[in-house]
Amino acid sequence: MITVALLLLPALGVLLFGLDQVEDRWVTRPTGARHARRRPFFRRPRLRVSHRR
Repeated sequence: MITVALLLLPALGVLLFGLDQVEDRWVTRPTGARHARRRPFFRRPRLRVSHRR
């Protein structure tokens, strides 16, 4: 009986965590963008422009 309970506890924990994630994604509305804008693989350095004369 104890071994069955010890085997079921992690499974129930994972199940509850998964249901919480599903509820957060599908039931509640997202507040904003979930991912940031993709960065280019290679970024050129910016040129410094001096305004001195």
